[in-house]
Amino acid sequence: MNNVLMIMNARNLSAFKDCVDKLDISKVWFKGYKEFELNIEINKFIQETQFDNYFIIPDDLIISKSDFEFLEEQLNYYPIVTGWGVWRQNMDWTTIYLQNKIHTFNQGDQLPIFKNHYDIVKTYEIDSLPDVIETAFTGWFYTGIRRDIWLKYPYQTMSTSPNMPGASTDAHWSKRILKDNIYKQMCFKRARVLHLSYSGKDYMDLNFENKQIIKDFK
Repeated sequence: MNNVLMIMNARNLSAFKDCVDKLDISKVWFKGYKEFELNIEINKFIQETQFDNYFIIPDDLIISKSDFEFLEEQLNYYPIVTGWGVWRQNMDWTTIYLQNKIHTFNQGDQLPIFKNHYDIVKTYEIDSLPDVIETAFTGWFYTGIRRDIWLKYPYQTMSTSPNMPGASTDAHWSKRILKDNIYKQMCFKRARVLHLSYSGKDYMDLNFENKQIIKDFK
């Protein structure tokens, strides 16, 4: 398969770069863009290229090379695949959400209140899950998606205003997939991802200047 990794990159975390450098896949770096600014750039990139599958990640996630290759392989069987991790290193909430019978979706600039509408899997519950899990949320944790699905469900923030907090493209994308109920978002217990983030300790090295799109194709 011909795959590409789309990287939302506004930081300079050496551990993340070391991880990505080891992955044998074409890459495109969207450097210096805020999340809402990529509403145009990411969709344009997908429309103008012909990769089979497009992975998407922020720049604070680390995965092993073997687990990433495992996710690539699963795209032979599932149209949407993702790894998983914790929201923050000092939290036990994971990015795996078991959809329950409540189908309520917030609209506009407000973030979905997942805790009220989904069963959030905690770290201590992971061992009880099957190896392959249907999740209601991907978190962009090395999420791979077929090109035709990206074209139907484009990258989209909840707000296009820099003064509004509702970016959260991962939540916005997942809620549209759930609402239409055509495709399943499949998560794999093996593909655990390290999230370099702590609640209450925001990164101070975000850089939204010198915007660049850097293509490193195989």
